[in-house]
Amino acid sequence: MSPPGDMVPPMAEERHTGLVELLGIEEETLGPGRILCRLEADERHQNIQGVVHGVVPVALMDTAMGHALDGLLAPGEFCSTTQISIQFLRAVRPGQTIEAVGEVTRKGRRIAYLEGVCRDAGGELVARAHGTWYVGQVK
Repeated sequence: MSPPGDMVPPMAEERHTGLVELLGIEEETLGPGRILCRLEADERHQNIQGVVHGVVPVALMDTAMGHALDGLLAPGEFCSTTQISIQFLRAVRPGQTIEAVGEVTRKGRRIAYLEGVCRDAGGELVARAHGTWYVGQVK
């Protein structure tokens, strides 16, 4: 049984704009299987309590991890998040810059394991994540 999204084209062949641009995420390759994503949080990213909504560091880590794996894919492969676990450790406020590093810890033929950390500009740990990605073949 294949997970939903089996028909999704790989990012390397066709990369669409969307959430990354909407949130204002910048990306930097740190090496094979390792990506840094950066975001300057502002009022658009805050929740009703005035701090940056938790989905923002989650999106930043998910993007960093997914793009780290995408760089290791063979032609004709794509990847999609199947499971991600997040621990929130510190609030982020509008006006702060946060960075997430995503790293592939193991890649098999169909399953990959990744880790992510998100830090504020002072280097304080904001959140951490680990997850599982499906690696599929475009049909």
